[in-house]
Amino acid sequence: MFLSKVTMEHTPQARTEFLKTSGNGSYSAHQLIWRLFSQNESRDFLFREEISSSGEVEYYVLSASAPDNSDQLFRMQSKSFNPNLHSDQRLSFKLRVNPTISLVEDGKQRRHDVLMHAKKQARENGVNDSEAIQLAMDQAAQSWICNEKRLDAWGIQLDVAPSVERYTQHKSKKRSGDNISFSSVDFDGILTIKDVEKFLSQYQKGFGRAKAMGCGLMLIRPI
Repeated sequence: MFLSKVTMEHTPQARTEFLKTSGNGSYSAHQLIWRLFSQNESRDFLFREEISSSGEVEYYVLSASAPDNSDQLFRMQSKSFNPNLHSDQRLSFKLRVNPTISLVEDGKQRRHDVLMHAKKQARENGVNDSEAIQLAMDQAAQSWICNEKRLDAWGIQLDVAPSVERYTQHKSKKRSGDNISFSSVDFDGILTIKDVEKFLSQYQKGFGRAKAMGCGLMLIRPI
């Protein structure tokens, strides 16, 4: 694996390319990062978009292959990423995910935004206070990530529910004109590794859904 920190170069060409793809939400970022892997037939990367302290857009990118900056559109710090982890090791983490729930409606399985579903349920139960509704949404997000079956598949344990840092609804359009609509939740917390092989396998694949749209990359740090 390779872990890279990517920002745009301060050149006319880079600004032109950025403006070409900007204004279309997460799909714009997806297209931009693809420029680093244009030689690949399929996506083998995850990314996370951030705003730096100076207000500059920056991307963290995890990829199976080394990024190719031959177009010289980006400033890039890239390194081989093969963390030496062990069972029962504790890590602080930040994770942006797309939490969904599958419900049966009219005899068909349909996916719903976990937080919007919690909001709808709260209102149906007569809850109108905005703070109470927000609490219900945050608790639904925490219940989603603390699901024991999910954590076992990821090879980790959470002793305390992570904090919900941000909830964002995203809307974009594909080149075909089809709409893209999804939500993301930013979690911040501490995990314990229970199965190193499972965790590293999931880490490379990414966590949750909407991975092509900037979700699923976990940033980790030993504590």
